[in-house]
Amino acid sequence: MRQVAKRSRTRRAPLIEPSLGWTYLSREALARAKAQMDEESMGVRDEIGFLTIHQRYADHFFPGTSVLHTRARYALFVPWLFEDLAGIIGPAAQRALRERERLLAGRLKDAGEAQVIGGRVFPNPSSQPPSTVYWNALAVWGILRPRLDSRTISRGQAHRLLKTVGSPTDDDGQPLLSFEPPFVRLPDRPKNWQSGDISLRLKKAEAGFLRERLAQLRGNGGRELSLLARLVRTEAAAPAEMWANETYAIAGADHGPLIRARQAASLAGIGRAVYDALLERIVEIDDKRQISTRHREHLEVILMEQGPIAAGLDIAALEVDIGPLPAKLLAVVTATRDWIAARSGNPVALSDVYTAAEARKGPRARLAPTPNGRARRLEWSSDEHGLAGPLHYRWRQVSTLLDDLAGAE
Repeated sequence: MRQVAKRSRTRRAPLIEPSLGWTYLSREALARAKAQMDEESMGVRDEIGFLTIHQRYADHFFPGTSVLHTRARYALFVPWLFEDLAGIIGPAAQRALRERERLLAGRLKDAGEAQVIGGRVFPNPSSQPPSTVYWNALAVWGILRPRLDSRTISRGQAHRLLKTVGSPTDDDGQPLLSFEPPFVRLPDRPKNWQSGDISLRLKKAEAGFLRERLAQLRGNGGRELSLLARLVRTEAAAPAEMWANETYAIAGADHGPLIRARQAASLAGIGRAVYDALLERIVEIDDKRQISTRHREHLEVILMEQGPIAAGLDIAALEVDIGPLPAKLLAVVTATRDWIAARSGNPVALSDVYTAAEARKGPRARLAPTPNGRARRLEWSSDEHGLAGPLHYRWRQVSTLLDDLAGAE
């Protein structure tokens, strides 16, 4: 029995993760965490569901990106840190990586760098360290090799595979185990990698490595190059905005989707303003509490600015671009577009469809004419709530990435 168990453990070891000491989220949990991070980056809670449009278009145009991304060089820092820890696995690897990332944040901060992950909380470790923030990007961008079943290697598996790289070799100098290292061949580390001042500015060779990877990215696994790949291939700094003429000029097959994404971004901005205006009105009329008209006034402004763009949205074509929308969100998008086109200006006509869409939040819904709804409205402050704006599709992060590549030294 012992011999059988031993053979089984030996055969499966490279693929098994310890059950204690290192916890990994399921795909569903990671998706929920990603949605929450994207949602919080939009400045407001996603009461109606516009985040679905935001995420789908952003993933289509800019594969692997995240709202938590800061600088491009982290896509190299993370695999370098892992390779430095080759031979350590399990909880010891987790602790060592956590400490190395903490120290890296301190060194970058001491060097006067901005956009340092963990810089604000140093000397404490970050709750969202670079290895968490950039792990999906490493996989999507082809820096982290996939498993044999095409799934993404976990951080624990990466540590284990790195340990096998140093396994004994045969008489010809070949590894006794045929597992590839988790990362592709990386650029050389800078001389000051282990100590001293370190910069977030890319070196030419590093930028070339990343550009080669990013320039091959396809949109949502399709055959056409993604918009990110096309922008990277220009080797230029980021256009002034996502909707700049330079972007449309190189968009290729994404020219139409890019137009619709802008229209959807404007519509969602108006829709979020509609929600806030409806909420103010309910507090004032139904709850009989004094409240400012800040969001109702802003609705008038954003309608003038974004209405002409949003009114032209072809919803059927949008669903071809990013897939079918959830039924209640589809109803909101359709009703909002028609309301914008009608130019009534009174959001009350949208009250029912918005209330129905927010009902997905259950007892946390604020528009609901229920005791729970009234309680949630008591927690809401009109003056502290940010003014609604169009969706951004992570353009700020993409712009920084493009600028980093173009500005390599």
